[in-house]
Amino acid sequence: MLPGWLWWVPPLIVTAALYGLALRRTAGVAAGGVAVAAALSAGTAIALGEPARSVTGVALLAVGLGAVTWALGRARRRGRARRLALAAYRAAAPDVPGVAAEVERHRLAAELHDTAAHRLTGIVVGSASALRLADQALVEEAARHAAETGRLAVEELERLTDADTPAGRGDFADLDALIATWPDPRLSYRRTGGSAPPEIAAVAYRVVREALTNALRYGPGGDVRVGVEREHGRLLVSVVNTPGDPAVNGGDVARGLGGGHGLAGLRAATAACGGSLSAGPEGQGWAVRAELPLAPEDRPPSSPSSTYSPSSPSSTYEWRGRQAADVALAILALALSIGTSLVTADVPEELPGEVALLVPLFAAHALPLALRRRAPLAGLAAALSVYPLLLAAGLAGWTTQPAGDVFLWCLWVELALLYAVGAYGRPALRRWGAMAPAAVAAVGGLALACGPGIIGNRLAAWAVLAMGVAVPATATWALGLAVAARRGRRRTAMARERDLLGREAAAVVLAERSRLAAELRRTALRHARAIVAAADARRLDDVLAEARAGLAALRESLDELRLQGDDPPPTIAGIALLAARHQGAVRYAGTRRAASPSVEVAAFRAAELILRHGGPEVTVACHADGVAVSGPSSPGAERRLRALADAAGGGFSQDEYGTTRVWIPEVLA
Repeated sequence: MLPGWLWWVPPLIVTAALYGLALRRTAGVAAGGVAVAAALSAGTAIALGEPARSVTGVALLAVGLGAVTWALGRARRRGRARRLALAAYRAAAPDVPGVAAEVERHRLAAELHDTAAHRLTGIVVGSASALRLADQALVEEAARHAAETGRLAVEELERLTDADTPAGRGDFADLDALIATWPDPRLSYRRTGGSAPPEIAAVAYRVVREALTNALRYGPGGDVRVGVEREHGRLLVSVVNTPGDPAVNGGDVARGLGGGHGLAGLRAATAACGGSLSAGPEGQGWAVRAELPLAPEDRPPSSPSSTYSPSSPSSTYEWRGRQAADVALAILALALSIGTSLVTADVPEELPGEVALLVPLFAAHALPLALRRRAPLAGLAAALSVYPLLLAAGLAGWTTQPAGDVFLWCLWVELALLYAVGAYGRPALRRWGAMAPAAVAAVGGLALACGPGIIGNRLAAWAVLAMGVAVPATATWALGLAVAARRGRRRTAMARERDLLGREAAAVVLAERSRLAAELRRTALRHARAIVAAADARRLDDVLAEARAGLAALRESLDELRLQGDDPPPTIAGIALLAARHQGAVRYAGTRRAASPSVEVAAFRAAELILRHGGPEVTVACHADGVAVSGPSSPGAERRLRALADAAGGGFSQDEYGTTRVWIPEVLA
């Protein structure tokens, strides 16, 4: 035994070590440290020859104090992560308008690549082939096709230069028309899918159009097979082309529009609807294949979207987050009530059934702390109900434990629940919140007035003691209300900041859209109109020259549109631009909604790690109480993802397909 005051030094050292462990390591490692400390405490008591009762009490106290230390370290770890996230969020706020303009440029670039460039490429290839063969009938047919396609290009460019352009929808009739007007006769087409949702048909159309355009650019004159088939609730789209004829001149200008951007856009479009895309050599040719779900539940298992569930991931207990702090308080309350009773030497042992009575009552008093954020009023009522039972048990002679002593020793439990009533109670019930301090005062005053040390009029003593208890009870409840009000003001201020930033970004996007529209009217649209005029006049040489000039103008426009600006802001919306820069795709599942800065930044960092070290696709599932980010990742990124999820109070998991999932919960500040 240590002499004098030195007995508390080892527990203090152990507590400091556990706090540091919880602050700097993950939740599991820190929890293991608590278990080791509790085992050492119990082992020390056994080595000192303490009876089993005292050993049990020491172990309970060690677990309770260790749990609270763990929770405090975890809270500091999460708080530090939130502060860093908020600083990063606000530091990136000035870049949001510029990044929004870049997102608009990427959108317009994808539209130009998919529509106008596709039309002009067909005109170049058809006109060049007809002029090379010098067949008058082919020249007439090429001129007719150029006039029709040129008018479509003019319509599409005029639509793109409008201020407000609705998102495109489609059906298989558009796909059939695309195949019917294709200039190269060496094309076979098979479609067995009768119908599909408009958004799925639109994606299938984009896949076929991009693949056919690439076939014209890089393999003109080759055979092309297009298939659109329905199979087991999925739509399978395939475009396979053989090597082309080197004598067919498709125009080197058209090749400059490639670079993988078209396939990256298709990958993003297929991922957005829960599908997958593959493109690569097949035999001596090239194949593009897409697998699209016809219903949300028919997603391919290999897709990252398979990890998304419409139910909230937080329906399961989040032991790393703030719920665990409440459980730690409940464990501490159990340890202080039961553990101290077992350790204290002057507790009478004449009643063999007293322990069997007191342990359930102490547990019923402590366990409501685990629900203090979810149901504070119900938890407070459950805790207060223990004291009448203790009084009744004392009157019946079942226990010698005074209810007043228990109340004084465990009053902090009621105060913690009162604080939660003010800080976390639902607004609809707050008008009844003033009854909570009164109930604590009434029950506490009764328990104290019935104690053995009270003489005289117990009713008067009850009134006086109740007023004394009401002071700390009301102050604690008011403190909770003040914290809730401050939290509300912070949320209002953050919403105001978001609104101002959103309006500024919208103004910048509108200005950028107007500037780009004016540039398109001056270049590509002018060439498209000249193509139509030359085709109507049957001047195929001029058609070819204008089509090549139009493609050159589009290439310059696309090069400008793809220029990268500032780094994407660390927000959920910024993940889309992050994916575009990594030639990847992001799928947003659930209803997009604004989250707290800490959640937005953590989701962005998780997506960044997945895109950089894993695969080209990431899924962001938004819920009311958090965000789930999933996708394939490499072993090198898993450790960092685990640490990120742990600091956010969330979780990390990996399924049998190698898809990792990071859950970032929304917590009350």
